[in-house]
Amino acid sequence: MSDEKRVYKLLITKGIDPDDQYGFYKERIDSQKDFLYEEYNTMDDDLTEELFEEIDVIVLLFGLYHNNQELFDELIDKSNEFKVPILLIRFFGMEFILQELEEKADAVVGWNPHCIVDAIETLVNGEDWIKPCDSAEES
Repeated sequence: MSDEKRVYKLLITKGIDPDDQYGFYKERIDSQKDFLYEEYNTMDDDLTEELFEEIDVIVLLFGLYHNNQELFDELIDKSNEFKVPILLIRFFGMEFILQELEEKADAVVGWNPHCIVDAIETLVNGEDWIKPCDSAEES
């Protein structure tokens, strides 16, 4: 196994965000010191073909959906076109996710930073996300 750490290329939704879901996300993922990533986001980067050919995962923050639906639709279309997996992160403090978005996502997690990282690594490795990492486990 190589000592060199992988640097994941993530496209993160950023837009109209009255609840600062983006800030919460950044705080959580940045707390994972062993997880290296390069960020692209939907406000500061041009959404070009070249970008979609480079990124590993599209991170959709569900808390931004209501105010940024067209952006979400565009990202879902690009995900399908360029075969980039989608990680959908629930609204902070809530379990609810629109079923239509959940069906289009390759993985859905909450705000546990270990779950976010695990989902990204799983999707990039080409594996199916099958475990509800941060939900109450069923007995």
